Amino acid sequence: MKPKDEDKPQVAMAQAIRTITENWAGHIEFHRTMARVARVKFLALVAEGFTEEQALQLVRW
Repeated sequence: MKPKDEDKPQVAMAQAIRTITENWAGHIEFHRTMARVARVKFLALVAEGFTEEQALQLVRW
């Protein structure tokens, strides 16, 4: 059965939630990796002479 036009947003949302749930482990690993990258960049900036405040400003997204 084809969804009614008014049901399409709810169907799309349910599909998006299902996709996120199925890929949850990948999302977590992605954010862990991005956190490591930010930390390495921060530490490298401090090692190169930036203050911690300057380094923090440069790694903000």
